[in-house]
Amino acid sequence: MPERNESSWNNLMSGYVRVGMYGEALDFFREMRDVGSKPSGFAIASLIGACADPEFVSLGKVLHGITILTGLDENVIVGNSLVTLYCKSGLMTEARKVFQTLPRRDEVTWNALIGGHADNEEAEKAIEAFKLMREQSMGISYITIANVLGACTTAIDLLEHGMSIHSYIVQKGFGSDEYVQSSLISMYAKCGDIDSSCRIFDAIPNKKNAAWNALIAASAKHGYAEEALKLLINMKRDGIRLDQFGISECLAATAQLAVLEEGQQLHGLAVKLGLDSDPFVANATMDMYGKCGEIEDALRTIGQPIDRSRLSWNILISSFAKHGHFEKAIKTFHEMQELGVKPDQVTFVSLLSACSHGGLVEEGLRYYYSMTKEFNIPPRIAHCVCMIDLLGRSGRLTEAETFIKEMPIPPSDFVWRSLLAACKVHGNPELGRKAAENLIALDPSDDSAYVLYSNVCSTSGRWGDAENVRSQMGSRKVQKQPACSWVKLKNQVSSFGVGDNSHPQSPEIYKKLDELKKRIIEAGYVPDTSYALQDTDEEQKEHNLWNHSERLALAFALINTPEGSTLKVFKNLRVCGDCHSVFKFVSGILGRKIILRDAFRFHHFAGGNCSCSDYW
Repeated sequence: MPERNESSWNNLMSGYVRVGMYGEALDFFREMRDVGSKPSGFAIASLIGACADPEFVSLGKVLHGITILTGLDENVIVGNSLVTLYCKSGLMTEARKVFQTLPRRDEVTWNALIGGHADNEEAEKAIEAFKLMREQSMGISYITIANVLGACTTAIDLLEHGMSIHSYIVQKGFGSDEYVQSSLISMYAKCGDIDSSCRIFDAIPNKKNAAWNALIAASAKHGYAEEALKLLINMKRDGIRLDQFGISECLAATAQLAVLEEGQQLHGLAVKLGLDSDPFVANATMDMYGKCGEIEDALRTIGQPIDRSRLSWNILISSFAKHGHFEKAIKTFHEMQELGVKPDQVTFVSLLSACSHGGLVEEGLRYYYSMTKEFNIPPRIAHCVCMIDLLGRSGRLTEAETFIKEMPIPPSDFVWRSLLAACKVHGNPELGRKAAENLIALDPSDDSAYVLYSNVCSTSGRWGDAENVRSQMGSRKVQKQPACSWVKLKNQVSSFGVGDNSHPQSPEIYKKLDELKKRIIEAGYVPDTSYALQDTDEEQKEHNLWNHSERLALAFALINTPEGSTLKVFKNLRVCGDCHSVFKFVSGILGRKIILRDAFRFHHFAGGNCSCSDYW
């Protein structure tokens, strides 16, 4: 063009933003400023929207400064973009300041603020903003309702706010909107009332994708993974078109259940429907293979390094960490940076977890401090839990206690539970008592607080204290989560509890265990009865150890699988140290590969060794 006016520049810059070419848009903006052309309110709003990511927030602040210098900061479209920018970057103080200084606010402004509070888990402030919006007679839309419902995430939120918002929805006639229906289903499930989610779903006359996907996601995320898979089957039978959201949530459900065959079938269905290249489905597929113990299949499904999203990199780091490939996890972290992909807070959770489970204490400490100083990522509770785990596993309990005192955010139940578990491993009953007291104060019904502290006392030989803790548990009617292990063979899941005799093959299972016991004792196995947490004689303690659920599942798998095949055993709690030793000996004397997935990670046993190098 021989001549360019401001419209030419603004239109082309906005075009770059619309097609996601944010870097080019920013370069074009600089060039535009150099030639003295002024951005329009719409164009700079688009550019600010392109910075709505923690990675680009500093650039967004520069653009905010430019809007003030050019007088565009009072433009409502620009103001809305700034509120959204700060909300998505987790900077809610800045978001509120922009909101309060705007001379005019529209429905979009209010929705951005409410959604920001919801996304940043500030339920009370989201509800307060919703009330103010209504008082000022602003137009309430389904977007407003979906945002404020998203702020309710606990049983208390449901009682104090969620139910009254539901009443408002019915009163104002929003109940027939499919997005509001989906948001209600999700809200009740997040608040722990999945039955109400199901009732709302059942009451919808013509269910569309959004409602089905909401209930599938709710079921998958809140402990009803099997129900999520059944819902997908029913959805297909009813002729509802399956999309990437339903498929990816069901892949997450198979990962949760660790049912590889069903996950493979879903992967095949995604290929058939042409959804396998969708980012949601591709990442869920990779995550499913990783959590089902098939790390090689996970690596096959991930794209070339240059094409990977940050989420793909995060899943890969997490998969390596869970399978004991700690050095590969760290190498992957550096590789993603070399290719220009910046880590986010999720990346560091996976990385710090890898350091924790690998005993890489100094590396973990270095990465934690670089997260805030080098990458400007503020620590969240998940990072702090990883650090307590990292220090606790290595026996640096005093440092762990100091870290908790100096944390930038209040310690949660996860923090105290992690410290309490470390006290059990390293036999520190006094610090364990402090951790248990704080954990019980946060949640008196948390069974892990009583069980872990009782175990700390038992391990230290303080049987009287252990009995007192169990008595408190009984008087408060707190029930211990029972240990359970399972094996899936030929579409049939066989599960076992401690000392279980209910399985039809129980006689053969216990006979197999006696045989294994004799053979591994000959190979040098010595039982570690410190893991038998009852005050009995040594013989009874050893007998109790051989009743552990993972040993019953192992014996069952050995009886029912061909020689040379890889065994897979799953457990809902952390594997005990003596069972870990038994699995190592069995893998050595029988020449069998065994994969054990407990509540925290995978253990790959082969030739008498484990991938965790006895550090988990």
